Parts: sequence; C-alpha cells; structure tokens
Amino acid sequence: MQDYVTPLPLAAIVIAHLACVASVGAIAVARAPEHAGWRAVGPGGTHWFCLIGSWAFATLISWVWLFVGSARRDAAFQMNVALVLAIVFCAVAAWSGFRIAALRRMGLRWRNEAIVWHGGGRELQQTFADFDAVRRGMDGTLQIRFKDQAVLKVDPYARNASDFLARFSEDIGSDVY
Repeated sequence: MQDYVTPLPLAAIVIAHLACVASVGAIAVARAPEHAGWRAVGPGGTHWFCLIGSWAFATLISWVWLFVGSARRDAAFQMNVALVLAIVFCAVAAWSGFRIAALRRMGLRWRNEAIVWHGGGRELQQTFADFDAVRRGMDGTLQIRFKDQAVLKVDPYARNASDFLARFSEDIGSDVY
C-alpha cells in the first residue's frame, strides 16, 4: 500500500464498497413474484449499467489509490481526487443497487384494465380508468395519481415503463410523459 493510505481514508473506501455489497444483497433478497399473464415493470438496462459500471470504475480507482499511486509533482492532489472519485462512484453504484431492489420489491404489473403494485407494506390495485393526473417528481419519476388520491411512482427508465405509460396515453388520447 502507498504511504498516503491512512486509516480514515481507508475506512471511507471500505465503507463505500460495503455499501455496494449491501445494495447487491438487497437486490438478491428483493424478488418480485412472477405472475403469469401479467406485464411487469422492473429494473432496466440503465439501472444495471449504472450499478455495474459505477462500481467497476470505483473499484479501479480504489485499486490505483491503494496500490499504484502517482509519481507526478501533484501526486498528493491526484490521490485526494482519486479518493473522492472512488467514494462518489461507490455511492452512485450503491444508490443504483438500492433503486433496483426497490423496483423489484414494488412488483408493478398490469393486465387488461388492472394495475397492481406493492407499496406501504400492502398490495395496491387500481384500473387504468381510475387515472386522474400525472406529473414529474423531483426525483425524475412520473407520479401517477388516481381518483382515490393513490399515487404510483413510475421510473421512466425501468424495463417496460414506456409500454405501461403508453397504455395510459391510449386511454386518455394524449401522451402522459
């Protein structure tokens, strides 16, 4: 290890990578049940790319920070930047992993007029006909409100989300997103 690797920054790197491991564990236990005949919305390619790509990049930067270092005049600054980048990319990867787990737990699915998802510890059901309004949330999700004031948050980058949202568009005659 390099001589600038001290306990506090090393602990920060380890904690960041442990957050990624925890998010992968959350993905492993968050299994939405399969329902034959239903179309499901789940984690998409962008979610998986963000998780795997960010964690791989953070791992590469961490390895360079730990074992390679730099021989340039500004090596101390470079290694401080590398430390910050490794932690930030681990945080992004962990966030992506927990987002994937949340999408899997939500288990959003639809068939004919019925929409079913898990939220607040219970299974919620609505119909496309009960659609009231849609708006974009601060987190980028599309928040679909139904006539009984129930709100469904749909990640537009999830797998089958565009088909699901297109189904709303068919009913109301205009795009909802």
